[in-house]
Formats: sequence, structure tokens, C-alpha cells
Amino acid sequence: MSLDACDVNVNPRQMELRPHGTADFPCGGYDTQIRSGEKGGVAWHWHEETEILYVTEGSVEVFLPDMRWTLSKGEGAFIHANVLHSILAAGEGGKIRSAVFHTRLISGGQDTVFQKKYIAPLLAYGGIKGLPLTGEEQWQKDMLAEIKEIVRFLEKKEEGYEWDVRDSLGRLWRNLYAHTKPVEGGNSRKTMDAQRLKSMLELIQKEYNEPLDLARIARAANIGERECLRCFHRTIGISPLQYLLRYRVSQAALLLRETNLPVAEVGMRCGFDSPSHFAQTFRKYFSITPSAYRKGKI
Repeated sequence: MSLDACDVNVNPRQMELRPHGTADFPCGGYDTQIRSGEKGGVAWHWHEETEILYVTEGSVEVFLPDMRWTLSKGEGAFIHANVLHSILAAGEGGKIRSAVFHTRLISGGQDTVFQKKYIAPLLAYGGIKGLPLTGEEQWQKDMLAEIKEIVRFLEKKEEGYEWDVRDSLGRLWRNLYAHTKPVEGGNSRKTMDAQRLKSMLELIQKEYNEPLDLARIARAANIGERECLRCFHRTIGISPLQYLLRYRVSQAALLLRETNLPVAEVGMRCGFDSPSHFAQTFRKYFSITPSAYRKGKI
């Protein structure tokens, strides 16, 4: 058996639409190449499930609102449910193996002691959003070992593998709970930024083909233009208009790969006001013209 690649398909709210596992076994395993350049990586998204991963080759950068981790081979990460995140190449890029699971797989239901005592506190408002696993401490080494085992079980799918996955997830969560302290009340600034960012990214991904300016993006979160700029820089490290351009270019690349639309029309459909502006911006991000990109299908 083999693992799937993690191809992200999101709705206008950046919620991933792809189901992970099945309704009766909500856990999926993935093997994903993170390539360098704007065309590589995993775009900003979120899902109701928790994600665990480790790097098998090269280096990657994991982004959460107000967080950024560079992970090398052997290192990994834990990303909570409902948290915006993306993964890009660091340097030449790398490869990751991951598992995405719903916590009901280990809780057994909302009314169990496992949910109330050990899972809900870590998922609660203000709890940790994610955690890099560098292996510097033994408990992190143990978590990384469990992640590798979980992904291996999901890959092999041998008889009874569901029991093995659930057992490993239980040990992983117990380890996580023992070494992280839920924060009562949390950080209101980070929480507010994350909520505002979701609203503004929703607008951009819904209306990227329309004329959008800073004022319109800011209004999506009911904030002023200056606060909009600060919010983007605090959370994902780039400006709203930089994100808009990147998203337009990524959508243009998708149309170039999967349709036969004329290059000029692709640019127009993705919000560029002229063919020259489209070509110039595309070359900036991909180091190649749109026509050459289409021919190469890279």
C-alpha cells in the first residue's frame, strides 16, 4: 500500500474539503513533496482534524498565525484542529509524511473522561495552536517515534492496523498533555488576529479575480487599513496585497496546467488588468513566462 499526496482543496473560508480517512475511522496518512518556488508547498488552510507530521528529506517551513518553524530531516510538528496553517519549502525543499485525525478516534465520545480531562483542555480556546518537535527532549523524541509508527501503520494497512493507530495516537496525546500546559483564557491578541485573518483570506480567495484594494480587504474583518497591515504581518509575515498577488498567480498556474484557455484570458480571469502585468508578475514568482510554464507543465 502507499500513502496519498496531500493535495489541498479548500472552500471560500479556507476550510479543507478533503475528507481524512472515513466516518468510522477518521484518520488519513500522506506522503507529500514540498518543492521550492511559489508553485510548491501546501497553501493556507484549516480542517477540523489534528495534524501530525515529520520531515523525511530536506527542510520545510511550517506557518501558523504568528508562528513560523523551520524543520529539517527527522524533525516534525503537531498542529491543532481548526488552526490555519501552510507548509512551504525551506531552501531546496523537502518531503514530509503526515497523519490527519479527528480526536474522537481516541476520545471515544464527548462524554468520556478522555475527552473531558485530556483532550478538551488542549483544544480549548486559548490552548496551544501547534508545536514544533525537534527531538531535543526525550518526550519529543517519543512523540516523533509515535508519529512515524502511525504513518507506517496507515501505509501498510495490515490486519488490525486501526487498533495500532488508535493505541499510538493515545500514547502521543498522553505525552503531549503531560508536557504542555493549557493556558486559561489564552492570548486574546493572537486569537483575534487568527479570526480576522480567516475573514480576510476568505474574501481574497472568493473575489481574487475582482479589483481588490487594501480598504476592501480590511473591511472584511471590520478593521482599518493600518490594523489590516499589522494583522497580516503579525500572522503570516507578508502584506495583504502580497498575499493577493501570490494567490492570483497560484490560481493562474492551475488554469495554465488544467485548461486550454489563452494565456491572456487566464490572466484576466485571475484579476490581472493587462497581459503584460500578468506576464511580469508570473515571471517574478515562477522565474518563467506563463507560456513556458504551460509547455513545461511544471
